[in-house]
Amino acid sequence: MEKHLLNLIKLFKPETSHFLTIELLKIFSFILKRSSDNPILNSSIAGLNLKNPIGLAAGFDKNAEVINAMQRLGFGLIECGTTTIKPQYGNPKPRVFRLSEDLALINRLGFNNKGVENFLKNFHKRKKSSSLIGINIGPNKDSKDFIEDYIKLFDKIYAEADYITINLSSPNTQGLRDIQKIESLNILTRELKAIKENKSVKKNIFLKIDPDSTEQDYDNIINIVYKNNIDGLIISNTSVEKPDSLLNRFSTEKGGLSGAPLRVKSNEVLKNIAIKTKGQIALIGVGGIFTGRDVYQKIKYGASAVQLYTALTFEGAKLVEVIKRDLINHLKDDGFDNIDQAIGSEINI
Repeated sequence: MEKHLLNLIKLFKPETSHFLTIELLKIFSFILKRSSDNPILNSSIAGLNLKNPIGLAAGFDKNAEVINAMQRLGFGLIECGTTTIKPQYGNPKPRVFRLSEDLALINRLGFNNKGVENFLKNFHKRKKSSSLIGINIGPNKDSKDFIEDYIKLFDKIYAEADYITINLSSPNTQGLRDIQKIESLNILTRELKAIKENKSVKKNIFLKIDPDSTEQDYDNIINIVYKNNIDGLIISNTSVEKPDSLLNRFSTEKGGLSGAPLRVKSNEVLKNIAIKTKGQIALIGVGGIFTGRDVYQKIKYGASAVQLYTALTFEGAKLVEVIKRDLINHLKDDGFDNIDQAIGSEINI
């Protein structure tokens, strides 16, 4: 039945398909039953315990509407957002394109969401579970000061989340990636550090970075992460580069590319940063995950957890459990008793 429903939903345009999926998950979440995770998948990231390392990437549940359903689907961590201070429509439609032949999406949504007040109202309805729940924040596109937006949002949602992600790298808000430049990033992370130091409970801060920067750019980011005590990096957001190998007619559309074509590029950035940081910074791998083998590769390249989104639009809700079973087999085949033992195993960290 799920296969037929997925095929039906995919008959619609991508953004309509996403809306229908969210509505169906809200209606039918009560019938989903989470399976227990094999202890071999129990792990931790930056001091936070995970039942399994499979995460839902930001962008799927922008307004924190289906946290309960995604917990029941078996995700070990769920990242909601990106949320902004004010509601915003985002960029003009059409703004999402399905590249079926390439197992990819291109989007230029532009942080479309209902604003942080609506987000928190929904967030408070979540049921407690073993999944980690993160909040991804970003500035309104018409904001006069992106850094001020981040600081206001960070302080407002700090008490709610298990961890907080600063989205620095969406290609669909003009000027946003400039925040990754050394001067702006130093100012922002210094302010976040000061807020965190004044809180009684210390929440983890992750920076979500792009896959399109230079090695020097990444070196600068790493130095600032050390300097201002940022807990980790999420590697990576979508890419503005479109490889010539793409087959679909939408392959030249503007926006961020996600899905299978991003796998190699995001893995390379992940591996290089893991080698430089030697396990001292928590890393979450994102990009091109469709199978347990894809997850395993990112783990061996230094990721303590992963996140996926695009693959769900092609494979459906069963994907999470399929990936976990596949991942368990890979770990056992290589003689690991626990997934933590595999982290960075291919790059000797």
